[in-house]
Amino acid sequence: MVSNGETWVMAETVLVVDDQDVVRDVIRLTLEGAGYTVLEAASPNAAIELVRDEGPIDLLVTDVVMPEMDAFELADRIATEVPGIRILYTSGYTDAGAEGPFIQKPFTPAQLVEKVSAVLAG
Repeated sequence: MVSNGETWVMAETVLVVDDQDVVRDVIRLTLEGAGYTVLEAASPNAAIELVRDEGPIDLLVTDVVMPEMDAFELADRIATEVPGIRILYTSGYTDAGAEGPFIQKPFTPAQLVEKVSAVLAG
C-alpha cells in the first residue's frame, strides 16, 4: 500500500525481468520511487517461479533478448499463470520485434514511469 497523502491505496505490482543486474536495479529503484511494488528476476525461469510463489502481478517488464528463452515465450508462459497481465517489452535493439507496448533502452526514469503508467492504464 502507498499513501497518497490522504488515504492508503494499493500499489500495482510489477515484475521486472532482465539478465543485467544494473539495468534491473535501475528499473526497480525507479518504479519503487514512483510507488509501485516491484519484484525482480534475473532470468525467465526465475520469473516464472516468482509468479507462482508471489501471487497477483499487474505488469511484466521484460527485456526481449535473454538467456533461456526470449521475452515473447516468457510472456506467453506467464500469461497462462496470470491471465490479463499487462506486458511491457524493453530492448537496446531498435528492431526488437515486440508486438505490444515497447520502450527502447536507454530510457530516462521519467520515460519509464510514464510508459509503465500508460500500459497499466490500458
